Amino acid sequence: MSLVWGLRLLAKDLGLDLCGVQILLKPLALGSVSVRSAFALVLPLLLCAEPFSPKQTLAQTPRDTPIRVLTQDSRSLCYSPTFSGGTSYIALSSCQGALQARYDVFSRLAYYINDTWLCITAPDSVVERRRDKDYVHLSPCAINLPSQQWQLKDNRFYSLDGIYSIQDDGGYLYAAHIFAGGLYTHKLESSMQKWASTIATPANLTIQSAISWSLSYAQGQERYFLANNQSQKNTAFLYYNLLSGHIASYDESSGRLYCMYSNAGKQSWDWVVWGLCTDAAPPKENRAFFKPIPIDDRHFAFLDKDGNILRLTRYGVHWGVPYVASKEYASSDVQNSPTSAFELDHTTQEWLRFISANIGENLHTCPAPGHKHNPLQSSKKSLQVALLPPPPLLRHLLTTILPMRQVEPKAPAKPLRTPPSPPLQGSPALPSYFSLNEAWIARLWHINISADSSRASSGICGTCLLQAYQAIAELLEAHAHPRGSGGYFFDTGAGVNPFASFYARNSLLHDTLQDILGYYDSPASNHRELFYRGTSRALASSISMLPQYEWSVLGQSVEESGIHALAQRVLERPVGSVFLFAMVRLNAGRGIGHAVAALRLSDGVVIIPANAPNLSLESFRARVQAVQTPADMIERITRFGSRHLELIGLGVLEITRSHRNPFESIVSLHNCSGEGEDRRGNALLPLPELLNECISGRCVW
Repeated sequence: MSLVWGLRLLAKDLGLDLCGVQILLKPLALGSVSVRSAFALVLPLLLCAEPFSPKQTLAQTPRDTPIRVLTQDSRSLCYSPTFSGGTSYIALSSCQGALQARYDVFSRLAYYINDTWLCITAPDSVVERRRDKDYVHLSPCAINLPSQQWQLKDNRFYSLDGIYSIQDDGGYLYAAHIFAGGLYTHKLESSMQKWASTIATPANLTIQSAISWSLSYAQGQERYFLANNQSQKNTAFLYYNLLSGHIASYDESSGRLYCMYSNAGKQSWDWVVWGLCTDAAPPKENRAFFKPIPIDDRHFAFLDKDGNILRLTRYGVHWGVPYVASKEYASSDVQNSPTSAFELDHTTQEWLRFISANIGENLHTCPAPGHKHNPLQSSKKSLQVALLPPPPLLRHLLTTILPMRQVEPKAPAKPLRTPPSPPLQGSPALPSYFSLNEAWIARLWHINISADSSRASSGICGTCLLQAYQAIAELLEAHAHPRGSGGYFFDTGAGVNPFASFYARNSLLHDTLQDILGYYDSPASNHRELFYRGTSRALASSISMLPQYEWSVLGQSVEESGIHALAQRVLERPVGSVFLFAMVRLNAGRGIGHAVAALRLSDGVVIIPANAPNLSLESFRARVQAVQTPADMIERITRFGSRHLELIGLGVLEITRSHRNPFESIVSLHNCSGEGEDRRGNALLPLPELLNECISGRCVW
C-alpha cells in the first residue's frame, strides 16, 4: 500500500490526472520482459480503487477483579481504596473483600464505588515535578487526564513517560519518581496476567472540563469559573458526561458526584440546585441533563431537558449564581447584564468537535493510532500505510518513461471514485493551479439547482448555506475530479429539496444545526450587534459541518465602506483560498439572509451561486467568471434574478488550514470506516460499548 500512496501523491504533486481518463503508456522493457500491458492494467486499479476498510477491534469484555500484587517482602496484598481526612488514598491490605478494578482501553485503573467510576490518579505535585513523591488518590474517571493512565512494564505500573511509578510505603500507594527513594516497589501477581492483558471496554466517556464566563471592564476583562452555586476566579474543574448530560463537581472527601439540576420545568425561570448523582443510568425524567450548543467558535449555551437556557447575571446581589430560564423569559431578561454564553476549556471544545466530526464522518483516522502517535501526522500512518518517497525507478517511470496524455473520457455509467486530496497542512486550501473546468462548473450547477420552492432549513443553515457547504466540501475533498452524482451532505437532484436527503443521511448532524438556530435571540441593541451574532452562528455551523478544517472570520461589516474594504481583503488573499460569505440583503424592506461559497483563484475571485434553481447552466457559467474588483464582487453577491438587492451586512469566513483533533489519536468507534479516506466515523454519538481498541492496543495520550 505504501507504493500505491506514493504513486497517488507523486501524481498529485506533478499535476497528473490518473483516474477517470485513459492512460497511454509507452512500452517499457526490463530485460526481455515487456511491462506495458501489466502497468496499463495495474496502475488504474491501484490508483483508482475503492478505499479499503481498516481492521477494527472492539475493546474487550472487562475482567474486573481486585488488583493483587506481590510486595517487596513477598506478601500478597490488594489495592484497597479508602477515604479519610477529606481525601482518598489507596491502601495495601488483605485481598479478602477487596474491591474489583478494571484496566480499561484508556489504560486507567478504575473502581466502581457508590455507582460512580473513580480512577487511580497521580497527584499534580508529582506530575508537574514539584515533588518527587506523593500519595495517589481517586478522582472521577475522565478520558482527557494523562495522570490517570498507567502502563505496565515488568508487571509494575508506570506513567506513560516512565518518569514515575506506583510504589508503596508498606501501607499506602504513592506516585514516585524512579529515583525518589524511601519507598518500596511491588509487582502484579502472576494470577493477574489475564486481567492485565484485557483491553477492557471503558465504563463511561466522561471528560474533565471547566466552564467560564467573562466580564469586561474599561481596563480589561475578568474570567470567572462556574463552581456549584457560585462563580470564582480560580479554575474550578467539573465533569461532563455526554451520555447522561451530567455536569458534576466532585467531593474528594466522600468520592461523590454532585450534579447541577434544573427545576424550572414549565416555569419562566428558577435557580439551579446541586445534588447527589452517579454514573448509573439516569431516570427518564433526567433533571440533571444539559446539552451544550455552540454559538460561535469557542462559546456554548447549555439547554436543560425542557429547552430552558442556563444563565447567570454578571452584576447585582446574585451575580455569578446560575439559573435556568425559558427562551421567552430570556428574550426580555436584561437586568444586571445576564449571559448565557459560556466558554469551555480547550480540551472540552476539542471533544465536542470530535463528536461532530464522528457524526459527520469527517475524521482522518480509523481506528485510532493510540500510543506515542502525533495527532498532527497524516491519517495514512494511523492506517498503517506508510507514505514513503517513491523509489527512483518509480519516479522515473511516472515522469519520464510513462508520459501521460489525457483523453476526454466517454461518459461512464458510474463515475470512478477519485482518491481524496491530501489533508490540508496550511493556507491556502486549494492548489494555486486549480481552476473551474467544465466538469466542475457542471457539478456546482447541479448542487445549485438541488432546491425546490419550500423554505426548508436546519438551523441557520438554509438551502443556500447547505449548498455552499456541499460545494466547499467537495472542492476540498478531491479538487482534481468532481463527483458525478450523490453528494457530500445531500444527493443532488434538480428541483429536489436537499434537506430531505441531508436528514435521511445524517439526522444527528441535521439536528445539531437545528439546535444552533434553536438557541434564543437575546435582545440586540442595534443592527450591527444582530448581524455580528448571525456571523457567529454561521461560524458555529461551519465548525459543526466541516470540523476537519480551521475556520476563522476574515472580517465583517454593516457599513458600505467596511464592506468594500472587506471585499478588497478577499481579493488580496492567497490564490487557492476558500471562503464562505454570510450576508444580509434588503428585499422589500426586509433583511434576508444569504450565503455563498467563494474561491480566490489565479484570475480573481469566483462567487458560486446558491439556491438559484431557475439558473440555466449557461447563466451559471457566466456567473462563475472571476471578478477582479470589490465593486464587481459586490455586484455579483447582490444580484437577485434580474435585479440587485441592497447589501446591509457582509461576513466572510475563511478556511485557513486543516484541523487535527487530538482525540482522533485515542478514540474511534466501531464501524468507523465511513465513506473512505479522511471520511471516517460511524455517524453516531460515542458510546463506551462501541469503542475500538487502538492500533497500539490501549489508547493513551
